[in-house]
Amino acid sequence: MTTEESPPLLIFSSKVDIATDHVILKLEELGASFYRINSEDFPLGVRSTLNPSDDRPQLSWLGTIDKYIDMSGVRSVWFRRHRLAPMPLEMDKAYQEYCLREADWFIKGVIYSLDNNKPAVRWMNHPARAQFAESKINQLSKARTMGFQIPKTLVSNDPVAVRRFWQEREGRIIAKPVRMGYFDFGDRQTCVFTTPVAEEHLRDDEAIQLAPVIYQGLIPKSYDIRVTIVDKKVFSAAIDSQSVASAQTDWRQSETEDLPHSVHQLPTSVEAMCLAYMDELGLSFGALDLILTPKNEYVFLEINSAGQWVWIEDKLDLPISKAIAEWLWVQTRN
Repeated sequence: MTTEESPPLLIFSSKVDIATDHVILKLEELGASFYRINSEDFPLGVRSTLNPSDDRPQLSWLGTIDKYIDMSGVRSVWFRRHRLAPMPLEMDKAYQEYCLREADWFIKGVIYSLDNNKPAVRWMNHPARAQFAESKINQLSKARTMGFQIPKTLVSNDPVAVRRFWQEREGRIIAKPVRMGYFDFGDRQTCVFTTPVAEEHLRDDEAIQLAPVIYQGLIPKSYDIRVTIVDKKVFSAAIDSQSVASAQTDWRQSETEDLPHSVHQLPTSVEAMCLAYMDELGLSFGALDLILTPKNEYVFLEINSAGQWVWIEDKLDLPISKAIAEWLWVQTRN
């Protein structure tokens, strides 16, 4: 690819992200010109060079297919996923950490340098805004100040405070990670889901103090509501999590993949609040998780700036991938 052929749309993702594959199919239907960078290919699978001192900085991405990208010509960026590369197992851990850190900051530097383009690049989502939006504590605080109802919440590693919170709620509380409940043990990986807190969980002071946890009052549910927003387009789905016992606290933990889903129409006021929330976070894409209570109240749980949507698209035929592709490409060409 020559500099003149360089695409105006750049995609940063992972080669295992199925959602990216779905959007790329829609981009191809639109006749879009784009290039996808899978971050875990670098540095072992790809040789890359950037010359930021030139008037037209060019990024080379040399692997199985050689690409030369005119960075000054990029008009739209989809920052979907950023994964670090696996390093040789025989390499000393200190060298592994150095190489991964340098590769990570090379890619970050490439991404952030696009902010210097004229005209300005359109982002879905800018990594700095995505990182800002990633904090669940910040999400809850901002949602509350904007008028959302949120669960009664305590974030703590203080055993005394946690036990007091449990007692005040008469034992009806749940726990979930402050950031991400993922454990990689090498030969196996596990996830921590939203979990009810029993009295026996509160007996070990040292275990509670080892890490802060989000504790929340248990909210009665009629449905879990997943709201996927692409710019100003809102796609809302109701998940009947209460029909399956294993899904009642956290629908992701369901023992069946066939939880009933249905297209859901949000009240105008709730939809407007979701859109305003996205604007406050500076996001053009987001997946919000809400609860619809038996009293028809909507309770905000969290937002994921890189949330999944393909399963909803498959179940309900909602054109989410198409909406993303059109945002990335059609407006870029205008």
